[in-house]
This record gives sequence, structure tokens and C-alpha cells, in this order.
Amino acid sequence: MSTAAAPEVAASAAATAEITVTLADSVADIDRALAVLHDGYVEAGYLTPRPSGRRMHPAYLNPGTVFILAHMEGDVVGTCAIVADGPFGLPSDRAFQEENDALRAAGGLCECGSLTVSRRHRRHTRRIVMRMFATASRVARDEFSDANVVIAVTPENERFYRGIAAAEPLAEPRPLYGAPASLMRTTGRRIAEHSAGRATPTQRLMDTMMAARDPEWLLDERTNEALPPAWIASLFEESGATDRLLSQLALLTGRDPARLARAVGLAARSEAA
Repeated sequence: MSTAAAPEVAASAAATAEITVTLADSVADIDRALAVLHDGYVEAGYLTPRPSGRRMHPAYLNPGTVFILAHMEGDVVGTCAIVADGPFGLPSDRAFQEENDALRAAGGLCECGSLTVSRRHRRHTRRIVMRMFATASRVARDEFSDANVVIAVTPENERFYRGIAAAEPLAEPRPLYGAPASLMRTTGRRIAEHSAGRATPTQRLMDTMMAARDPEWLLDERTNEALPPAWIASLFEESGATDRLLSQLALLTGRDPARLARAVGLAARSEAA
């Protein structure tokens, strides 16, 4: 869920020139993103401080997940992610499992979320959020073109996401990370078409940023290299994810040993490769 308040948008594309955005999957960049997320979630009351200073969710390891980092003067000032659906589910499943399952049955699904702006750069929230969300929308349009995109937002931010993403609510607010959240749905194509209408300053700015070809402010630095197992294991252990996974394996042992054996065989072949 986003920890950044919806900005009042009346900026021009030129006003965002000093903000650059990268699409990243290296351990160094993801580690920086998880640090920004941790501080934002702790400040918002969604998370108790962790010794590592990182906020890890198993869904971030789903194949195809994209991390987006905003930079100003060399500092990471904000982050968000397009989380692909996969073996670890989606972060919003915690409160909206039935709604997400209905979308899964209808086709592809991903989640845009974990949007956070660092405390030291909150005076630039409007411009940082716009640039990150435009990047996320480009990724959704180009790489998840057939997928529904869900966004878990605080109820007071529903209007903002209607205006910027043509998102529609799917469920009444429910507790998520200890605070009320609404689930909204859109698609990358819908965002692009909505922005192309250019009826509001928000739409005009989004259309400018989404339509630009190879913009100078956007760098794709993904390497598709595997993340270090020791780094993943330490954050999983700290977040309690390891215990949850072991509990699931224990259930499979008793209820579906054939599927467990298949999973273990796949893991062994992957490690050998």
C-alpha cells in the first residue's frame, strides 16, 4: 500500500527535469528500495522497525516484478514496484484474496504499490510521485499489457487514483497493515487512453511522460541476474516469511506429497543449472 499522500498535481514536465528514474533488479538497487520502503512503512505505522532497516515481502521475488527507484542528486528519494503475480501471490492478497482471485480467473494480474517517498524529500512529493507513477504506468502498458493492475490505497486517495489512472474501486475498505485500504483496478492501456484525453493538468503531464520515446530521465538498468540467496534468506528470516513457507511445506507433506516432491525436484534442477 502506498505511504505517500496523493499530491496536488499542477506541475509541468520541465519542472521534473532533475528527477531521474531507474528500472532495477540488482541486489544493490533493490536493497536501497527496501530501505526507503522500511522507513516509510515504519513512519506510517504499517511496520515495526526491523534490525536490517529493510522491508521485504515474499511477493517481491515473483518473476517479472519490477522495482522503480527515483533519484535526485544521487540519492534514492522514492520507490514503487510493479509486482507480478506468481508463487508468492500479491501483497494485497492479505485483505483482498477473493477479489484478486476473481481477476486471476479472468486473465493476467499484477499489483502497483509500495509507493514511498523519503521523508527528507517530501517537499518534492508531487513531482516524485508523478514521475514514478508515469514510469509504473509505462511498464504496465508495455510489459503487462493484458493484465489487470490492482492498487491498494487509503480511502482518502481513491479520488487521486481515479484521476491519474482511471482506476475503479473493487471492494469496500478493509484493514491492511493495520489501516483501512481500498482495492482499485485499472490497466496500463486504460491509463494511457485516459491520459491521452489531456482534459486536466494531471492527464496532460501523464500523457507527456508516457508518450515520450526513450526519455532522458528514465533508465532501464535491469540485468535479469539472480539475487543472492544469503541476502534473500536473511530478510525472509527477519520478516517471518521463512516460518510461513515452512508451515506451507509441512501442510504439503501431509496433504499432497506428490506435489511437494515435484516442487523439490524443480528446485533441485534449478540449483544444478
